[in-house]
Amino acid sequence: MIGRSLLAALVVALASCREPAPPAPRLFVLGIDGMDPQILAHLIDAGRLPNFARLARQGGMAPLETSIPPQSPVAWSNFITGTGPEGHGLFDFVHRDAATRMPFLSTSKADASGEHMELLRRGVPFWDLLGNAGIPTTIFKVPANFPPSPAPDPHGCNCFMAFAGMGTPDLLGTYGTFVYYTDGPYRVPAHLTQGGAELAPGGQLEVSGGQVVSVQPQNGEAHLSIAGPQVGDHQYQSSFDLVVDRDHEVAQIQLGGQQVVVRAGEWTPWLEVDYGRRPLSTEHLTGICRFYLKATKPHLQLYLSPVNLDPEHPAMPLSTPAEAVNELARAEGRHFTLGIPDESKALEAAVFDYADYLSQHRLALGERRAHLRHFLADFRQGFVFFYVGSLDQLCHVLWRTSEPHHPGYRPEFAPYHLAIEDEYAAMDTLLGEVVESLGRETRLIVLSDHGFAPYEYSFNLNTWLQREGYLALRPGADSTPLEIIKSNQVDWKKTRAYGLGLNGLYLNLWGREQGGMVEPEDRQQVLAELAARLLQVRDPLTQQPVIRKVYRTEEARVQFPDLAPDLIVGYARGYRVSGESAVGQLTPAVIDPNMAAWSGDHCIAAEEVPGVLLSNQPLRQGEFELRDVPVSILGFYGLPPGVAMKGKSIW
Repeated sequence: MIGRSLLAALVVALASCREPAPPAPRLFVLGIDGMDPQILAHLIDAGRLPNFARLARQGGMAPLETSIPPQSPVAWSNFITGTGPEGHGLFDFVHRDAATRMPFLSTSKADASGEHMELLRRGVPFWDLLGNAGIPTTIFKVPANFPPSPAPDPHGCNCFMAFAGMGTPDLLGTYGTFVYYTDGPYRVPAHLTQGGAELAPGGQLEVSGGQVVSVQPQNGEAHLSIAGPQVGDHQYQSSFDLVVDRDHEVAQIQLGGQQVVVRAGEWTPWLEVDYGRRPLSTEHLTGICRFYLKATKPHLQLYLSPVNLDPEHPAMPLSTPAEAVNELARAEGRHFTLGIPDESKALEAAVFDYADYLSQHRLALGERRAHLRHFLADFRQGFVFFYVGSLDQLCHVLWRTSEPHHPGYRPEFAPYHLAIEDEYAAMDTLLGEVVESLGRETRLIVLSDHGFAPYEYSFNLNTWLQREGYLALRPGADSTPLEIIKSNQVDWKKTRAYGLGLNGLYLNLWGREQGGMVEPEDRQQVLAELAARLLQVRDPLTQQPVIRKVYRTEEARVQFPDLAPDLIVGYARGYRVSGESAVGQLTPAVIDPNMAAWSGDHCIAAEEVPGVLLSNQPLRQGEFELRDVPVSILGFYGLPPGVAMKGKSIW
């Protein structure tokens, strides 16, 4: 008789001699943020996108129903979980604390120390089910995944990788804070909150997404600081030495032990910013940055990028497992780790012009293309999702260049009128590389989370609510723009509704908001009244409707009632909520022409901006939505959908 211990040893030995599991079939999903089905079809017909045309013929192309509201973190969370906002808990870029009404970013919480971080997206991501089944899986920079999901690895196969994308902060804990150093004049553009403010010699100005600093070089030399995060009582600081040669239009930058010379119109390579030792530690806090020398004469114009987390020594988690991002940096070099690397804020602040923006845009896209090639070269089996966000960002800020009737259009934008078409062509080239690398045997899906529309006019929801008697101000409240959340100028005892976020409208509900005055039994009546009156709003210049649809979140059986807006406002094509209203401010006018670079958008009615779906496998007949894709991915591997998933297979 064989003893139990010997029998157990034999079982282990026999198990180790089994045939290895066959490789998991390959499925590659290319996510292109903001790709619009109408623009795509037009450019295919014009012959500009041969690879998309070939893929559409081979398998199929169809519109893809987006999320409500059609915002990137919401839409990609639909894709990730196979549910809607009622299941994953993301309703907008901006949420608010129900009791205090104070806004916060919806996807994650992170402090500058890197010690307290939380992913706020709920629900079970489809890749957990792949990992539980032992399917090798790579998730590259899908939005709403910072900090990156932990590895689902019950079989101990070490076959899961995830990289943080949109939502990843810079080292300051912001979504990107640049610095612009100049010894010349600077005036904040009129359309920004501080419009008209001028930079004083030796002073500095805060602008949205950055800081403008007046420098006073002595004999062409200056010693300048780089602010780091404030962690508790400790303020991190670094610095660099600058030598400017105006006649030869070059500058020398000495940062730590690194010295580079950069010409006007050029970027430095990635440089390490060392903030010194952390308190009570031998480790140093480091980040990475790039400088862009815009000009040396007649005035110095030097841009410093947001200090990105260093992928070689990240102060916050950038990947699962942690060493995956280190290995990528060793293979492909240091790179942008900020969730949205494109520098639209510098463009809005008139620190960049379109040529400057496009030069930085090409840097970020070049890095993303190198990463794509890296993962394609290593793709042997299983599942890969790869995200590209450059098209979305470019459409946001260059839309007005191709529409002379846009309020923000100027004749000097004419050289850039094909920039959006050229970016679609760049996506076509990228797709061609994917198809060539994968071959015909690998299943391929290409999708976008939403489409795009012009953003020509801003609607201040809070101003409208105040004019219509739903939001009451205290006597004497007359500052502009007026902060309704962060000041005491609103009479909450007389206020029934307020706006926050890009599509959200909230009742001032008794028992939920502090000082709420709408009784729960009156809720339905007030919501119905608001929805009806919003749908009647017309642009006084054109008599066109400003709002196409108003959605009630309660109809989706919301699991997170304290987070969900009571109404989601779906704007008509050409309109969007104003940036001021999105953060809880009042402006003098209800409707304003949009003069900003941010001239295209998608945070409107979902019916106006569907995404697009393509596959190299014939698509089934019918309509498609984002929630169908994770069900299809799981079905490809013979796995049932998660219990909360709502979709059906695309094939």
